[in-house]
Formats: sequence, structure tokens, C-alpha cells
Amino acid sequence: MRKARRALQTLAAVVVKEMKITSRYIGFLVMMASLPFMFSGMMMGIGYAIAGPSAPRNFASNTGVEDPLLYTVLGGVLMIGCMVLIENTSGIIREEQMMGTFELHYLTPNSTILLWLFHSLSSALITLGVMAVNVIAVLALRTSLPSPVDWLIAAGITLLGLLPLAGLGLVVAALTVRFKEVWAVASSVNAFVAMLSGFYYPLEVFPIAVRLASQFLPTSHAAQLLRSLFTGTASSLNLWERLAVMFALGLAYLAVGRAFYLRWEYAAKKRGELSKY
Repeated sequence: MRKARRALQTLAAVVVKEMKITSRYIGFLVMMASLPFMFSGMMMGIGYAIAGPSAPRNFASNTGVEDPLLYTVLGGVLMIGCMVLIENTSGIIREEQMMGTFELHYLTPNSTILLWLFHSLSSALITLGVMAVNVIAVLALRTSLPSPVDWLIAAGITLLGLLPLAGLGLVVAALTVRFKEVWAVASSVNAFVAMLSGFYYPLEVFPIAVRLASQFLPTSHAAQLLRSLFTGTASSLNLWERLAVMFALGLAYLAVGRAFYLRWEYAAKKRGELSKY
């Protein structure tokens, strides 16, 4: 009970801290909310430039969705959330290393892995807020807004899609502890996730090898479920089957991330490199 209470207190402290810091940077929040629309406009512009007036009809035949703006905005919100979540863990660790406060966490009874995962949860919660704002902005102009139940389901789908990536964040964090500079690694991981998640295009147009690889990313399932929920399109798997797959992937990602982080953390302690800038 004492450990559970301490973990909850740590979670609350991390979330409050991250929300306070994020609220100071209004430009960052505006950028997060506007980038999905910017990317959507770019993708739709490319479509019109290539296909002309038939672009909407071609898009609907390839995706089964009549509204390209909603389709791409949902994908854009998930993509931005992935980028922030994966980079946030390593960025926080690197920042504390530079300030000389990173090693102080090891003087507390808190689990360092839980600490970094709680930062990832804060990023996921921010993404939920951005998604709500963007989806409301699109749907309010076209159809009625989703029901409260749909919003709850969408929140659960988003969290199950993003939080497993905290496992990848732990891998990047481990490399940060060991090598200090891993922004290139974080960017490469984000590019891989974005490419195989189908944020802006249907994965069905790719070869079967690509489609099979995408099934191992929880974000690809989250993108399809969110589009199915908000646009009413059919999905190859039903809601509960996909949620079960996403949950299993989440456990696998977190287990791999934990093992990787503990391995490199042990090596850093052994070499005396935890406090090395």
C-alpha cells in the first residue's frame, strides 16, 4: 500500500508539474493544435494538384471516408502525440543531466522507470486535449458532435495507442543515459512509427509486408479505430479485438523498454556515468 500510495503521489506531482510547464508555453499548445491542420492542408493540396477535381472522389474510394479533413486531422493528432511522447522522455533526462539534477532521483525511494513513464502519461493527456479541440473544430462545422460515450472510447483508444510508445521512449531514454545525445535516434524512431502507422494514408495500398509490419504498432490500430469511430467506416477487426491487440502490444513494448533501460542504467552506474554531462 505504501508503494502504491507513493507511486500515485509521484504521478500526481509529475502530471501537475508538466501541465504547469506546458501552460506557460501557449505557443507550443497552439503549434500542437495547428500542425495537424497544416499537414492536412498540405496532403489535400497535393491530392488536388495531382488529381484535380476528382481528388475527393479518389480519396473516398481508397479510404472509404468522405471527409478527407477529418481523416487527416485524426492521423495528424496521433502523429504529433507520438513525436512529443517519444522525444519527451529523453529530452527530460537530458535536461536534468545538463542541470546536474538527474542523479538526485536515485536518492529517492521512487522508481526511475515509473518517473519517466509518468512524464509520458502527461504527454498523452496533452494529446487528448489537442485531439478533442481539433475534432470538435472539424465536426462542429459538418455534423453533430460525438456522444460522451464516444469521447470516452476515443480517449481510451488514444491512450492505448500512445502509452505503449513509452516503451520506445524508455529505449531512447536508456541511450540518453549512456550516450547523452540521442536526438537522431528519437527522430529515426518517430519516422519509423509515422511511416507504418498510416496517419495520412490507408495502409491497404501498401504491399502485404508493410501491412503486416504495421500490425505490430499500436498507433496503426489506434488510427483505424479513431477513424472508424468518428467517420462510421468499417474496420477489419472489431473494437474489442483491436483493443485486446493494442493492450498486448502495450505490455510487450513496456517490457522491452524496461529491460533495455535497466540494462543501460546498470552499465551507467557501473561506469559512474549517471552524472556525466
